Amino acid sequence: MTTSSATWLLARTHGRMLRHKLRFGMRENRLLSVTVGAFLGLYSLAAYLLVGRGLDFMMKLPLIGPLLTERLVFLLFFFFFVMLVISNATITGMSLFRRKDMEWQIALPLPPRSLVLWKTLEGMLLASWGLLLLTTPILLALAQTYKADAKFMLVVLPAVLALVTIAANVSTWLLIALVLWAKRWMWKPLLAVVVLLLIRTLPIWHSSVESLNSGDLSASLNQILRHTEICMHPLLPSSWVAETIQAAGRGTFERTMFFNLVLLANALMSILITTRIASAFYYPAWNRIMSAAPGVVGKAKAPQARARRGRLSHWLRRILALDRASYALLVKEVRTFLREPVQWGQSSIIFGLLLIYSMNLRKLGYDLQSPFWITIVSHLNLLVCCLALSTLTTRFIYPQFSLEGQRLWILGLSPLPLHRVLALKLRLSASVLALVMVTLVVVSGISLGLSGQRILFFSASILMLSYGLTSLALSLGALVPNFRESNPARIVSGFGGTVCLIASFVYIVGGMVLLLIPSWQNLRQDALAMVGSNGKIELAALAGLAVLTVAFGGIPYFFAKRQTKNLEYLRHL
Repeated sequence: MTTSSATWLLARTHGRMLRHKLRFGMRENRLLSVTVGAFLGLYSLAAYLLVGRGLDFMMKLPLIGPLLTERLVFLLFFFFFVMLVISNATITGMSLFRRKDMEWQIALPLPPRSLVLWKTLEGMLLASWGLLLLTTPILLALAQTYKADAKFMLVVLPAVLALVTIAANVSTWLLIALVLWAKRWMWKPLLAVVVLLLIRTLPIWHSSVESLNSGDLSASLNQILRHTEICMHPLLPSSWVAETIQAAGRGTFERTMFFNLVLLANALMSILITTRIASAFYYPAWNRIMSAAPGVVGKAKAPQARARRGRLSHWLRRILALDRASYALLVKEVRTFLREPVQWGQSSIIFGLLLIYSMNLRKLGYDLQSPFWITIVSHLNLLVCCLALSTLTTRFIYPQFSLEGQRLWILGLSPLPLHRVLALKLRLSASVLALVMVTLVVVSGISLGLSGQRILFFSASILMLSYGLTSLALSLGALVPNFRESNPARIVSGFGGTVCLIASFVYIVGGMVLLLIPSWQNLRQDALAMVGSNGKIELAALAGLAVLTVAFGGIPYFFAKRQTKNLEYLRHL
């Protein structure tokens, strides 16, 4: 069987499975389908209007408007390309090396390169549909800004599809190389290099901030352009997509076709390279994963380690007031998190970026002596933290119950009932996330020079939002479980994950509106002095947020807890 025929066989089989799932979902969850469709339509309309207005404002800037718009397009698709490589590597890695069905699929009379090629295409579909949904209104807004005709989308969409294909194949190359040649000792030098690079960039960052705050327009523009030169490298596929958009906007058909053909040729070449790499290196990489085992040194040190852990666990149990069964479940959750590089890696990246951002809020170049900008930046900072938190809860908290899989009956036979398991998962996840988010909000408040009362107000807000978002994601995951799927990306991509994302977004928007009420008087650009915060209004806003938290977090948790008390819950296994 040839590679193309085997890949087509796998694609046809999974396509039929997907059609059956879609038909079943449309037939059994019509209200849910209509809700999801309506939300996606509203999002597309809002994104188109907001991005269009922003681009029109930027294009009307004298002298620098077109230049900044062009650089923004390059920067946007550069980050899209990086995000695609990371997300595809995550999803494809789970499919190629972590799923149980690969143990029998690799034993089938199919060439390994066809399995790798199909898993790459499958990961591309799972990782890119959200990006395509995000990109479409942006491309329409760009077409409106450039005053392009209907041909704009016809020539730009193939370029975006080629970019998605290249990113998926590049992620597979990096993934196989990492699995095949990575050693444990490499992580420490790599971490040291990353820390040194971050420290090395601090003086450059400070000098650029001084230039931005100096009031010299040419120096500020030069700093912005110099720090974004990397996204315009001529060998980057994202640069080719940006060039296609620029050429299509100007009506240069020959240049548009040239970059489309360049992207098409590289996309096809990347598929060919993936088949060659899979033929030579996939089976050794898979064999290395399957044959991994702990060393003898670790076994020799096990008794001492167990003794130390015994004393530590005793003190932790006393501090947390937990019995042995509850403490054992929490230890299991912590070990599961530490053994998943996907979870702690992405969480570290997001929280690290938020920490750097929070520590540098005063260096954004805005007049933070103005009450208007202080209010805007502080509330936008809270919004960014909430959106990042909702991303993590939807991605990692929602599939927790489903990832227990068919082993959930073991927890059902343990001394802990399932509703107690649900409560402990909520207690652990929400407490850790709340602690991290409160720390970020306090750091950003100190960086902005807010008063102690305002910092306490924002800390209480993010505390409730952390528990609300975690409870919402965990409860929906328990109410709509998918025990037959082991890939968390597929679980999140289902109807339940989409509802969780929509509900989190509505909850965040409602909470931000309530929290903005005490600072409403400062949103006048002609305000000369900061209007003092009224403690009663702030308490009323926090009380409203508490009611909203109960509605979005408490009510789903109540139904999830009642459902897990019923033994019929295990019939889904």
